[in-house]
Amino acid sequence: MFESLLWLEEVGSTQEFLKTKNLPMHTVVVAKRQTSGRGRMGRSWDSREGGLYLSFSLRAGFKDEQTLPLVVAYGVCQYLRSEGFKPAVKWVNDVYLQGSKVCGVLTEKTKDRLIVGVGLNVNQKEFPAGVEATSMALASGKEYNLVDVLLKLLDFLEGAISTFAQEGFKALKEHIENLLLFKDQEVLLYTPEPVAGIMKGIGEDGSLLLITSEGEKRFFVGDLTLRPRW
Repeated sequence: MFESLLWLEEVGSTQEFLKTKNLPMHTVVVAKRQTSGRGRMGRSWDSREGGLYLSFSLRAGFKDEQTLPLVVAYGVCQYLRSEGFKPAVKWVNDVYLQGSKVCGVLTEKTKDRLIVGVGLNVNQKEFPAGVEATSMALASGKEYNLVDVLLKLLDFLEGAISTFAQEGFKALKEHIENLLLFKDQEVLLYTPEPVAGIMKGIGEDGSLLLITSEGEKRFFVGDLTLRPRW
């Protein structure tokens, strides 16, 4: 699937680089550092050296296209599981280890392409104050070769995306649900107004299913946290 690879020492954003350059479909752009890394809704993404920051292009037109962030997060989880970790998918686009974020996924659409960004914390030992994040190195106590991580990760991403392209989101839904962070727990979803409920799972369209005081409700956007116990 991934036909060409461009590895940069530093770039503002792999997403923006790939969006503005006329590169072949399925090109992967990787950077050691990003000076303007960003996540969902324009939030900044700490991109110091030690992490793996990559973007790749796919042809637009997938059925259930809106579920792609979950599919990519699932592929990341499959890779991490192969390395002995026990990751979880935090709806809608993050991967967690030991209660902290280890990876974020960003998908954006241009005229005919989907640009997918993945930021994976690999060898970082510290993060900015107030950021609840971890890395593979912090969780395991060992360092990783970034090239090895990239090549293995791309294999798992290709597997997940290929299944998605051929069979649709329904083929992956149950697998992703089994990895969901906070499943069957009481959560708050900020949409931006907070909605409280029990997280039931996800729908066939990737939506979040909550059991609220008004019955089951379905959401497509929002920030999810455990409901605090006062």
